[in-house]
Amino acid sequence: MTAGFPDVEDALCELLDILAPTGTATDEDFTIPIRVNRTGGQADRLGLQDAAIVTVTCFTETRSASQALNARVRMTLAGQADVPTAAGYIDSISEQVAPIPTFDPNPDERRVESVWTVVSRLQDVPA
Repeated sequence: MTAGFPDVEDALCELLDILAPTGTATDEDFTIPIRVNRTGGQADRLGLQDAAIVTVTCFTETRSASQALNARVRMTLAGQADVPTAAGYIDSISEQVAPIPTFDPNPDERRVESVWTVVSRLQDVPA
């Protein structure tokens, strides 16, 4: 999390929790089907907006169920703008990488990931 900006992981968890239980990458409950992890991004040069890169991972009983859940994630997040959350105000959400195929012969590989840019503005202006 970047100081003064919303915790985008918490914000996306709030938005996605309507689909299925949601947690962050550091959550120790491995049964959570949606995991949200900030993997990069930075504030703009003026320090007024933060463009976070966030990976959303769906992991369910089967690969097809994970793909279906990821499709619902995409419908929920894609193109969102001006979103108030308990974590703070989100300016926009856009998909950067569509679901990432995992080329693994293991039929137990059930993980489907997508990557998002979540832009928020400075919430707390220092005095």
